[in-house]
Amino acid sequence: MTIPVKKISTFCKTGSGGTPSRSNNAFFENGTIPWVKSGELKNRYITEVEEYITDFAVEKSSAKLVSKGSLLIAMYGATVGEVSQLTFDATTNQAICNIEPDENVCDVNYLYRFLEASKSYLLSRRVGGGQPNISQSVIKDLDVPLPPLAEQRRIASILDQADELRQKRQQAIEKLDQLLQATFIDMFGDPVSNPKGFEVKKLSEQVDLIQIGPFGTQLHQEDYIENGIPLINPSHIKNGKIIPNHKLTVSQSKYEELTQYHLRLNDVLLGRRGEMGRCAVVTQNEVGWLCGTGSLFLRLNVEKINPFFLEMLLSSDSIKRYLENVSQGQTMANLNKTIVGSIPLIAPSIEIQNKFFLISEEINKMKTELENSKNQVNNLFQSLQNHAFNGTL
Repeated sequence: MTIPVKKISTFCKTGSGGTPSRSNNAFFENGTIPWVKSGELKNRYITEVEEYITDFAVEKSSAKLVSKGSLLIAMYGATVGEVSQLTFDATTNQAICNIEPDENVCDVNYLYRFLEASKSYLLSRRVGGGQPNISQSVIKDLDVPLPPLAEQRRIASILDQADELRQKRQQAIEKLDQLLQATFIDMFGDPVSNPKGFEVKKLSEQVDLIQIGPFGTQLHQEDYIENGIPLINPSHIKNGKIIPNHKLTVSQSKYEELTQYHLRLNDVLLGRRGEMGRCAVVTQNEVGWLCGTGSLFLRLNVEKINPFFLEMLLSSDSIKRYLENVSQGQTMANLNKTIVGSIPLIAPSIEIQNKFFLISEEINKMKTELENSKNQVNNLFQSLQNHAFNGTL
């Protein structure tokens, strides 16, 4: 059976919003009408907003009311391409395209799943310089396969169930992260207020070496190659793991010029620019990689301090706040060797540190299993999406 295909413009009402002038207090003061910004399109449903506008703003500006149940797509900004659904009547800013399908032609949940699956295509159609955007015309021109409504609802239901599995895996991973944090606090207390009364030492007294990455004069644009030896900057340190960019690597000859920046097993890598607290332990996989200019590494004696305990300590919320307060730089937080060496850190016995490490290792094993399972479910979900919209589900 051939499935009919229609453009969104033929069966949906579409539009965009606007931003009332903030210089006019009458537009925002004591407002009761939700005003959605594109940055708030992060989840399936919009259940709350940060700002409200007045009836007068709706009357006198381009921020018009959008009906409950309508779909919203971010056309530009940090969430470009994301899709959400309103759970109440609202207005939006100009970075959002609102879509209201004819319920006699298209099930709204089916259309949500179709738009979700179309994100990569929409992103490929962005235009513009500094902040590329998806135009309304591109969205309105999308071809949507439209089987009978009953079939649309069946497809949406299958994808909803698969998505629920994804969400449950993610929630379980987050609970394990919370368990690890709670275990740390239970064993060591807050590392800044130190309620358990551990001895406190400067970081420089607890490690053998603090080494900042190479100066900019030691690395030039022409030194970077693809698929060489990875160079690790703060953006490559994510959630306690080192994730390299294989387009930002150096040649063997340049690598050999920078021997003092080679990473060794159990070094603790710390981002020293931008977001504070980015931290990871060098495992066997990363041995020999290169510390980047925006990072530094700590070399330590594992018989005196456990690297995974130190990583947990430096990435804790309390130490992050401490680093934000002592960092330098007008536009971007920046740490130097003196600041890092002067960080006051609790120094519990190596025995209790190692005990924490053994517990964290078990938690991380469970987390790895869940992440692998989540990846499998993600692959299943993408496969279901592909089948759903080519008529083979």
